[in-house]
Amino acid sequence: MGMQVGGDKKGPMADINVTPFVDVCLVLLIIFMVIVVVTMMQLGYMSKLPPRTPSDPNQPPPADQIVIRLSNCPNQGQISACKVFVNRDEVPVSQLVPRCRQLAQGRSMQMIFFTAEDNVNYENVLKILDLIHEGGLQNVAVLTESIAADSLIQ
Repeated sequence: MGMQVGGDKKGPMADINVTPFVDVCLVLLIIFMVIVVVTMMQLGYMSKLPPRTPSDPNQPPPADQIVIRLSNCPNQGQISACKVFVNRDEVPVSQLVPRCRQLAQGRSMQMIFFTAEDNVNYENVLKILDLIHEGGLQNVAVLTESIAADSLIQ
């Protein structure tokens, strides 16, 4: 590959040696990457994130915010045994769709927050989310951090 030893061919070799070529390309790539980063830092193009302000965990959510919470659904497929809360009000699962339709009136684009306790079965969560969607609430955000029940709006 890199060197010709003996043989009938005399004279210059027409094949390029790939290993030094790749080495040179990698060195040039690293040089250009360093130059670009240094230049960007000097010109001020690096992204500057705003300072993180500590949020007050005791601050109640805004009055027009809607949080739907699902709890006590230990068995798979038994959504009738689940407890669904819209803010602090408990709503039977059979009444969830009409309640969502009532909430959706005049708030079609408002973000609705949904959370479920850790012991709730995933199938039950999806069925409740389907009922919420059937009720006309389109923008549903799933909360991944638990929230205190006493912080929900009345």
